[in-house]
Amino acid sequence: MPNPIPVYEPSKLMDSELFWRDHQAFLQNRGYMLRPRYHPHWVPSWTGKRKKPIKFEDYRPVTRARKVLDATRTCDKMKVIIKRVKTNTEEIPIGSYFSSDLLRKDPRNHCVHILDVIPLPDNDDEALIVMPFLRPFYNPPFEFKTEYIEAAKQLLEGLMFMHEHNVSHMDACFLNIMMDTSQLIPRGFHFANQNTHDGVNRGKFEFKYRRDVAPVPYYFIDFGLSSRFPSSEKRDYFTGRVGQDRTVPEFSDTIAWDPYKVDIYQLGGVLARIESDYVGLDFLRPLVESMRQTDPSQRPDASEALEHFLKLIGTLSPDDLDTEVWRHIDLYMGEPNKWRRRPVTVLKPRPLKSLLNKLIGHLGKT
Repeated sequence: MPNPIPVYEPSKLMDSELFWRDHQAFLQNRGYMLRPRYHPHWVPSWTGKRKKPIKFEDYRPVTRARKVLDATRTCDKMKVIIKRVKTNTEEIPIGSYFSSDLLRKDPRNHCVHILDVIPLPDNDDEALIVMPFLRPFYNPPFEFKTEYIEAAKQLLEGLMFMHEHNVSHMDACFLNIMMDTSQLIPRGFHFANQNTHDGVNRGKFEFKYRRDVAPVPYYFIDFGLSSRFPSSEKRDYFTGRVGQDRTVPEFSDTIAWDPYKVDIYQLGGVLARIESDYVGLDFLRPLVESMRQTDPSQRPDASEALEHFLKLIGTLSPDDLDTEVWRHIDLYMGEPNKWRRRPVTVLKPRPLKSLLNKLIGHLGKT
């Protein structure tokens, strides 16, 4: 018989969260404070209260907590992300390399900043890295063509920068691109409930247009599959399949492939997905098609991709650049619907008794 699906008990931590509870005191001593839910002697804040548990901040678990969790840096109250990483990968060396003072001065560096590296006292196989508090780059959605152009430019720049420094990301895919929303969402957002400011109130979620706070900074994260080479000419070739995008045509268990060309294909897949999700963002299609060529030798390198991008952008008029864009899911009967584009208040379902009383009262008046 299959194992029964575990029932979530709000007053207990999920198995994936126990690591953080067990290391809360250690992290506090290192200058990072976890939310009350992860303190060893946590008592659910709804205990003894009449309100439902969902009305409290510490009710909601973080389903991806096995690897990442939010925290507050105690010295300056800065919100950060702490991630568990394997020490036998290049994640720490490559992330630290791109976080050096010298490379961080280059505006083309769009690799996430590693703020701190914390060895674990009880495990040499893992360590913790501390990063800025970032958000997936696709939410809130793009609302103007210029916003998408800025994101694409930074990502193409960032990939070129990595290749110039002899690094292949090898997972330059949709879920490994983040953005800094400190200006975009001034009130911030809750890590476990990201369309709320406080983790509880699912009312109006306030954010600005990306173009009004431009440029929004975009970053590549997760260098767990990445490799750094002595030089571009001496880069290694690999076999097997890596990353989120398993449609890469040259993936093979026997024939080695070029990691730089895989990076190009993967990032082209990110642009292709955005293009397919929106109405009006197909102006980069020639670039996307070149980056997604079946034959790797026909794909541009990173600098050629950026050059192609700039040429395509140069053909757009100021009116074109200022055009609104819409996701397909935000269209209603083929027409744009702004209420569908932005997160809105979730209406409470009315009790059946209340609805019946209202209906009876209405019938009594007729």
